[in-house]
Amino acid sequence: MKVRRLLPLLLAAALGVSVFTGCGSSIDGNKTGATLDGQEISLGFMNFMARYQQAIYDAQFSSMFGTGMWSQDVFGDGTDMQTSVKKNVAESIEEFYLLEKHMADYKVEITDEELAAMDEAAKKFMEDNSKKAIQQMGASEEYVKEMLRLNTIQSKMRKEMDAEVDTKVSDEEAAQKTISYVSVNSKSTTDEEGETKEYTDEEKKNIEEQVKAFQKSAKDDFKKAAEDAGYEVSEYSYGEKDESYTLDDAVIEAANKLKEGQISKVITTDENFYVVRMDSTFDKEKTESKKESIVQERKNDHYKEVCDKYKEDIKFELNEKEWAKVKFDDLFTIKQETSEENTDTSEEGSDGEDASGNEEGSDANNTSDSEENSDAKDTSDSEENSDTTDNKDESEASSDQK
Repeated sequence: MKVRRLLPLLLAAALGVSVFTGCGSSIDGNKTGATLDGQEISLGFMNFMARYQQAIYDAQFSSMFGTGMWSQDVFGDGTDMQTSVKKNVAESIEEFYLLEKHMADYKVEITDEELAAMDEAAKKFMEDNSKKAIQQMGASEEYVKEMLRLNTIQSKMRKEMDAEVDTKVSDEEAAQKTISYVSVNSKSTTDEEGETKEYTDEEKKNIEEQVKAFQKSAKDDFKKAAEDAGYEVSEYSYGEKDESYTLDDAVIEAANKLKEGQISKVITTDENFYVVRMDSTFDKEKTESKKESIVQERKNDHYKEVCDKYKEDIKFELNEKEWAKVKFDDLFTIKQETSEENTDTSEEGSDGEDASGNEEGSDANNTSDSEENSDAKDTSDSEENSDTTDNKDESEASSDQK
């Protein structure tokens, strides 16, 4: 997981708000959290953006990494998750205000209709959330409007920058091959108790003979032969011009020698035996998908290039002392509403408490476009996707103490 992926999640959340309850914040929102060429950015707004981002990640990843995930090195970048997320939020805020300063470069404007929609969205957000929810998030109508405003600017700027990118990609540049393969561990095995046992030389030889037997029988029906041998067949698509491969280079080298329908000899690497079948030397579907990926990468690179150029001429200073006070002390839990036909798994009582006795807030307003509410759209591009979609589900959430 890349830390850079936090930004799209933050922007998606800006248009699909949930409800939160729990302890309040001790942050002094009137203090300066950062300055951009002398322009002060309030700590209160930065805290709101950070806690909002935290809530999205709590909802998506706490079940995977546990309640202590914010103190873990989840992203593998050598620091705890809280530090990583806060760093990204600060960088995102810098980027937002930089783009605001350069709106004229792309003739970007915010219309009166859009501002009115943001006003309504912010008001609805404040009305639909409990006082506890507002306090915990450090939210205010002003902060919600500012988040929506900056998001809209970024979205419009990104759209204009994307339009500058060459979207033509040749078949040669994007060409993808697709193979099926069987991989058999040649080094060790894991028993039922999770203990790893190294193979003896004799065992390795026996395994190799079994793989060779499979290879001979696989020429007529690769998948059936694998099934009969107890092996799992995997599929992999790649381009000869790709900079890196998931599979071992020896496997790719052997695959490139195959014609469509041909099967390789047994390929030996440090850890596995492989047998490969060339399914397609030019997979049209995968090639088209690769073209889209190449175009998106070009857009991402161009966007980053423009933003980096903007940063050269400006000074952003983070108030480290105050920013350090922003902490993710409470765990947010978002509960999706079920339909009337389905059973409510939260088993709420008539007093509005969940099964564990925690008080819950009311639903937050979904600020995405609808027949009743025409709020600003989020059309920003993520690292991998061209559009961040609106969250159409209404949701409830509760916050439990870590």
